[in-house]
Amino acid sequence: MNEINYIHDQLKRMRAMNKFYHHQFLVDVRLFFGLSMILLFLNFNQVKVSYLLPFIALFGSVILAFHAYYLIFSRHYSEFLEKKINKLSKSQIFITHELENSYFFPLNDKKIVVAKLGKNFTWFSFVTLFITFYGICVYTYGMFNIYTVLKNLNIFYFIILITLVTFFVGYWWFINNIGEKRMELIYDI
Repeated sequence: MNEINYIHDQLKRMRAMNKFYHHQFLVDVRLFFGLSMILLFLNFNQVKVSYLLPFIALFGSVILAFHAYYLIFSRHYSEFLEKKINKLSKSQIFITHELENSYFFPLNDKKIVVAKLGKNFTWFSFVTLFITFYGICVYTYGMFNIYTVLKNLNIFYFIILITLVTFFVGYWWFINNIGEKRMELIYDI
């Protein structure tokens, strides 16, 4: 088996991983949306349900970012493998990575997880920001009720603390492109 075949086998594995995490992301988006809708409905009759809303929104955002983390990884590695096959074959056999960078989001540009702002803004970016905004609204509604209606400052500050830790770790990893920088070190070897 020649080198291109070995690399192509790795590429198939990465594309399968990409498919799996896209599927899982969409399943989880629907799950968290349905759960949040049920809890919001129940909240109208039982305000103590508000305690659950920020946790569901925060947990949902972490799980969805985890899927994005794998999607970004599999896209980077797929792009690396496609470029390597193209170089070895001395032709542009694979262009999927170029299409994905143009149509979904550019991997190497600064972005908010997978949402690129500016001239490279896409429908993918819009959906990402829409889901994020929805989660922020559910979180904020729950926190507002905990603070103003239930007046439970201990829970309120505890959730704020968890949120800040989550935000700073997410910022460190996604906005600073720590994962991409680590992959580049391996590629350079």
